[in-house]
Amino acid sequence: MMKTPKTPILQRLPLGLSTFSKIRSEGCLYVDKTEHAYGLITQGYRYFLSRPRRFGKSLLVSTLQEILEANKPLFKDLWIENSDYRWNKHGVITLDFSRIEASSINDLRIRLCELLQQVANSYQLELMLNTERPASALEVLVIALHRKFGHVAILIDEYDSPILKNLNKLEQAEEIIDSLRSFFAVIKGLDKEINFVFITGVSSFAKAGLFSGMNNLKTITLDKRWATICGYTDQEIDHYFSQHIQAWTDEKNISYDELRLQIKDWYNGYRFGAHVDSVYNPFSIMSALDMQEFENFWLATGTPSFLIKEFEKIHRISEMRLLELESIKVTSDALGIFAVGKTPLSALMFQTGYLTITGFDADNRNYQLGYPNYEVRTAVQKYLLGIYTNLDFEAVDQFALKVRSALVQKNISELVILIKSMFARVSYHEHMQEEAFYHGLLQVLFGTAGLKASSEISMSNGRMDMVIELSNVIYLLELKLNQSAEKALEQIEKRQYYQALKYHNKPIILIGLNFHRVPGEFDITYATKEMGPA
Repeated sequence: MMKTPKTPILQRLPLGLSTFSKIRSEGCLYVDKTEHAYGLITQGYRYFLSRPRRFGKSLLVSTLQEILEANKPLFKDLWIENSDYRWNKHGVITLDFSRIEASSINDLRIRLCELLQQVANSYQLELMLNTERPASALEVLVIALHRKFGHVAILIDEYDSPILKNLNKLEQAEEIIDSLRSFFAVIKGLDKEINFVFITGVSSFAKAGLFSGMNNLKTITLDKRWATICGYTDQEIDHYFSQHIQAWTDEKNISYDELRLQIKDWYNGYRFGAHVDSVYNPFSIMSALDMQEFENFWLATGTPSFLIKEFEKIHRISEMRLLELESIKVTSDALGIFAVGKTPLSALMFQTGYLTITGFDADNRNYQLGYPNYEVRTAVQKYLLGIYTNLDFEAVDQFALKVRSALVQKNISELVILIKSMFARVSYHEHMQEEAFYHGLLQVLFGTAGLKASSEISMSNGRMDMVIELSNVIYLLELKLNQSAEKALEQIEKRQYYQALKYHNKPIILIGLNFHRVPGEFDITYATKEMGPA
């Protein structure tokens, strides 16, 4: 009698854990980044790294702490164990600024001093630090640790958290920056005592002079050598998570290769530099493997409120076309800007992970930005649709479901009614007298509905405005502004765009849409024709 093969016991995923010692002691899966950590410690002295939220920054800080504290047993079977690292024991000042609320400057100073006192207590240092002067408290603590260990390191996680929490109070945010600038300036004066500094966060206030006193701080955000220090590469996914992917394929009864491609489309695609490997957001990919479902896990963890407030500002529409986010070109300096109340939206969206580097023009030294993957694309499109139509998330979802249903049922009249009702909700000043505006908002709508909608597809005989592919039908849309739906349909037929789609062997529905927009008037008319499969 044949025995049923046992399903392998999967190594536990460290979801919700960012403490290296806990991950290792509890036998959780750890993607080995110790070679990167070794490189940081042995090749330099002062670093600044910006990465989006949920990207493994805190775990990297925790890993560095354990290496610097010479806790070698935790690194058994990892890369660094067999390296030439000397394991010099440091006194390590690790500060997590996300634990600082900073409702006032006084609160900030007191809380910083409390965190420094906790570090002193953890090393059994009999110090009573000044509770109102964090810069002075830091200096006293560094000197005491240097006296005890001979080596001192400072690791600061989420350094920008107190600032970001107060962006809606510009004056207070500026005061916090000034206070932190004084705090960080102490580090420069302690060069002899401090061997290593690593600072990380979401935004790049480094360019705004926050670390002006630390003129030897090296920014590695877009340094190709450290492009994969946070996040997982395709090679790491295949090496560490193959059993989890196989378990998912067994559960869903689909091929490994097919599932692997879907995982890549959903969660891969972040790039931090030119000509570098792309990476996955660790939280999203591990959540998907744990749940064995494709969902927008990153969005569910919450979006930075300051970014949504920026989306909603009318002047942002004129500053940058929110519906054309994948056509942005910026310099590396522009990506690093973060000044209170003055940051370009492209920089905000890159730093928070809603856009990433998709190309590089070496001649003009410009980066091309775009969505990293399907998960982020749908998240941004949902936000934009809600902002333009003044609908909340739940209402946006319900509306998108109705649009999808109309397309599945080939109910074109219902589809046009829904589209018209959507544009009717857009305030007049946001309408642009350009076809691209209507095209862009439709693309956002179909993306929010989870539809495979492709735009501006070049053909030998022209360019198709939009193609939507469903399991049972393909739609081919041509858009016009202040012309006629019949003219739009005629263009599709005359140029025979549909010929390139017949190999799908599905019905093809041609739709000509005309948007009529003049002061005080708005209407949508349509003309349609269905063609049978080849």
